[in-house]
Parts: sequence; C-alpha cells; structure tokens
Amino acid sequence: MSSRLSRALAHRLEPALYYGWVIVGVVLLSNLVTFSVSVTFGLYITPLEREFGWSRSAIAVGYALGPVAGALTAPLLGMLVDRVGVRLLMPAGGLLGGMAFLLLSRIDALWQFYLLYAVIFVTMYAGVGQLIGATSVTRWFVRRRGRALGIIMMGASGGGMIFIPIQNLLIETLGWRQAFALYGLIAMALICLPGLLLMANAPEQLGQEGNPELTLPRAAGSASQGEDSWTLAQAVRTRVFWTVLAGVMMATVCVSGYFTHVVPFLESVGFTRTQASSAWSFFFFIGMIAKFLWGFVTERIPVRVCLGVCMLGEMVGLFLLMHARSTADLVVYAIVNGLLHGPFLQLLALVWGNYFGRKSIGTILGVTQPATVLAAALGPLLGGLLFDRFGNYQAFLWVLFGMAAGAGCMFLVSPPPVRAVRADASGAEPVPAAVGSAGHGAAARGQAAPAGAQPE
Repeated sequence: MSSRLSRALAHRLEPALYYGWVIVGVVLLSNLVTFSVSVTFGLYITPLEREFGWSRSAIAVGYALGPVAGALTAPLLGMLVDRVGVRLLMPAGGLLGGMAFLLLSRIDALWQFYLLYAVIFVTMYAGVGQLIGATSVTRWFVRRRGRALGIIMMGASGGGMIFIPIQNLLIETLGWRQAFALYGLIAMALICLPGLLLMANAPEQLGQEGNPELTLPRAAGSASQGEDSWTLAQAVRTRVFWTVLAGVMMATVCVSGYFTHVVPFLESVGFTRTQASSAWSFFFFIGMIAKFLWGFVTERIPVRVCLGVCMLGEMVGLFLLMHARSTADLVVYAIVNGLLHGPFLQLLALVWGNYFGRKSIGTILGVTQPATVLAAALGPLLGGLLFDRFGNYQAFLWVLFGMAAGAGCMFLVSPPPVRAVRADASGAEPVPAAVGSAGHGAAARGQAAPAGAQPE
C-alpha cells in the first residue's frame, strides 16, 4: 500500500532521483525521536529519584520492562511488517508512543511508569526505530545499502545531540513532567504525518523494481545481479545466524548499559549535570558525522570486520570514560568513542540484510528482536543493581568492557553464509541444497554460491 502523494512524487522524481532516498529522509526524521528515547532516559533518573524516592535499580526496571515487552511483540510486529507494510505501522507507532509520553507526564506511581515506558519502547524504539525503519531501507536498497543505513542512523546520533540538551533544559526549567509532555507532541509531529504521506512499503509498489539500486555492483566482466534472499527457516539452519545473534546480544548489553547510566556515572565522579549532558550531546554530534562516513566504509569492508572495529571502539570508550576526570578527558572520550561507536546501529541492521537478503528481512529481524531487546533490558538493570550493591559504577563498566570484547570475537568468527548447490538427478539446472553452516569452507570445497549471492 502507498499513498497517492508517494506515487505522484515517485513518478515526478523518476528518473532523476530514486524514491528510496525519500524513504531514507522519512526514516531519518523518525529516528531523531525514536532512538533518543533510550539515550535521554538517564536524564530522568535523578529527578524521579528525588521526587518519588525510588531507587536507581527500581527506575532501571522501568527501562528493562520496555525491552521485555518489545521481545514479546517483536515476532508479531516483524510478520506484520512483511504482510501489512510499514506505511501504516510507522504512523501508528508514533501516535501510540506520543500518547504514552503525554500520559507519562501525569504519573504518580511506579507501576504507571513501568506500563507507559513499556508502551513507548515497543512502539517507538523497538518498533518504529529498530524494526520498521531498518526494514524499510533494507528493502529499498541493495547496491548502496551501507550509506543509506548510515544516513538513517545519523538520526540516532542526531536525536541524542538535539534532545539531550533540550530535555535537560526542559527538566531544569519546567520540570520532568512538562519535558515528557512536550516530547510526546514532538514525537507525533515528526513520525506520524511524514510516515502516512510519504512512506511506501516496497519499490515494487511504485513500479521501481528494476532500479539499479536493487542490484549488486557489477563485477569485472559480468552483469549486475540481484541479491540472494534467504527465508527464516533457511537462515536459522546456519551457524552464522546464531553466532551473529550472540554477538549482537553481548554488544547490546554493553551499549544499552552505559548509554543509560553514563550521565549518572559522570555525576557520581564529580562532574556537574550540565558538564555530563554537554559531553553526552557532543558524543552524539561526533557519532552523527561518523555514521555518514561509515556508510561508505561498510560498502567496501566486510561487515564483520567493521563490527569488530566498532566493538574495539566500545572497549576504548569505556576505558576512557572510567578514567575521565576533567572536561578535556570528556572531549577525548566523546571524539574517540563517537567515531568508533558511530556505525553500531547501522551495522546491526546491515549484517542481517547483507547475509540473508531483503525479502524476508522483516520476519528475520522480528524473530531476532526478542533476544536483542532482552539484552537491551539487561544492561540498564545490571547497572542499577551493581550501583546499589557497590555504591559506584566501576564493577558495572568492567563487566561491559568484557561484553564488548566477547561481541567483537563473535563477529570476527562469523563470515557470511554460503548456500550449497547440488545438481538435479536429471541433469537439469542446479537447485539449492540444504543450507550449510556459515563460512567460506563450502565454496572452497567446490560448492558454488547461487547467482546473486552477496560476497562479504
């Protein structure tokens, strides 16, 4: 399904501009809001603690319940993305999430905070941000998928850069309740209307299935080829599916953990709230630039190598953060970690699209989301529990350091899967055999990859 406006605009732009870039613009705009839901959460920890007397671990449970709810709903949402499409799901998610923020400004009990934040996480962060947006762009791009995902994920860093200082200012001047309410109105404005008017589910619906953006780059002496796509059943029978998922989970624990607690951590070691939020905003400014640059890099360097570098960047960033004691230290941390962390979200989307194709990407992402969002819940909760146990964040940050190292190893040992091909007994055209385990070993043994299989 597509709107009349999207059809008319696609016809008007063609052939000068592929409509997929309009999709990129709409998703970029929505990502400014959806991903800032996570990174601004830490700004509300101390205000809620002061007003209600809730412990940090109790507040962190609110963050944790959001991913749990996302885990329970993600498989259904993934199937809806493949069957219903994103044009209606995106504005619906923005509307529900925005209304939950408005209600969040009126809470007076912990259970209300838990319930509403779960709704926000499911509809906006996990739904519109992680699943719907990434699925949309993956479907519209093959040739320049890396830079397209890089551009939309600039919204994740841009949202942090924009909304961290805005939210901090609103909390300090108007209070946390008014900050929540205004955030809800902004969310509905940036997600609902553009999504309803401009989104389209797939290039085929606008007659753009033959666009060069949907083919692999031409190798020397060969024609451009379409991308090989795997079904969910085929994907889960490969070893690489599970090793990548393990790496994604460990990386998510690390990132969600320190993202949630970084501002309270900096306050706990002597920085003012303004210094902490300014450094955090600067980190996202650097990350926004990095995402754009990494979009080109990921089209030239294997995605698993990029993920390994990204995890090394998380380890370096955590070390710098643990030893930061001056404004100059914070600047160094923001620059180094911002540059190396930058491609994190786009790489998590890119690895599934590059390894398993675009046709079943909604279902594949939907099935992997429960594990990912549960990992996202564990990080903040672990931080709250360890802070309440030890009175500081040092043990927590070292645990995350180990998680980043483990994730990097998982990614580096996970080359793209190779689908074995066997000849039909009658001598007819070769047909795909059972999906083998990941790696290049199959090809080395003479098992050819199918036409269009994307190399690493």
